[in-house]
Amino acid sequence: MRARVKRRVWTGASALMLAASATAEIPTPPPRPDDMPSPVVETPLPPPRPDELQPPSSEASPAPAFPPSRPQDLPPPQAGSPPAEPPIAASPPLNERPEDPAACDALLAGGTVAATRIAPISDQNGCGVSAPVSLEAVILADKRRVDIEPHPVLRCDLAAEASRWIAQDVIPAIEDGKSRVARISGVGGYECRARNREPGGHLSEHARGDAMDVTTIVFADGHVFTLASRSNDLTAAKSLRDSACARFSTVLGPGADAAHESHVHVDLEPRRNGGKICQWDLR
Repeated sequence: MRARVKRRVWTGASALMLAASATAEIPTPPPRPDDMPSPVVETPLPPPRPDELQPPSSEASPAPAFPPSRPQDLPPPQAGSPPAEPPIAASPPLNERPEDPAACDALLAGGTVAATRIAPISDQNGCGVSAPVSLEAVILADKRRVDIEPHPVLRCDLAAEASRWIAQDVIPAIEDGKSRVARISGVGGYECRARNREPGGHLSEHARGDAMDVTTIVFADGHVFTLASRSNDLTAAKSLRDSACARFSTVLGPGADAAHESHVHVDLEPRRNGGKICQWDLR
């Protein structure tokens, strides 16, 4: 009986010990993350915006800056204005021929021309004529008047030589006795420009009143003789060219360049040793 009691006591004690031992060996599980309280993190506030970077208020907005005003000496270009042409390259003759007003007076009084003295011309870039005349007509030996149109403005010495060429060489070479010459047409004289009107080119003899262009000769019956035509009678054309090249220092016609295909240019430009240029193709 006592042994059974002891066994029961032991068995009970053993059970308590085992229970205590089991309880001590099983650790308490850590709390679930969801159950853990969130740490409190303090986020620092950004520093205050500097005053100079604060957005400007509408009341303090400065007026927009405008470009400086254009100088008065540089006015804005007008719409449609043509571009400025380059200046003419002045090229004085090698041997300047001074104009002689007394000789000009003698020409006007000689009865071989109808011309009018005009005021001296002084233009920019060296253009100008000191004693110019407006050549209106040539008076032939039989007192016939051959009009020049339009009236070219020329130096007096060129007007005299051109008149002699027309009266003594041109008209006798082309009149055939059936119809007479009435006028010389398409004539050019003084013009302040470069040679062949090339921008920036050398000064033309036209700019000194020392050149004349001739295009056509009109007869009284209305038919026209064109000096630059390659279909002219060869004998008459050769007489015109040879006489022009004998009288003038420069003769430019068809074959000289594209600018002289429609007319004949003559001038008295001085050259070294009396040199001449004669360029006029007849065929």
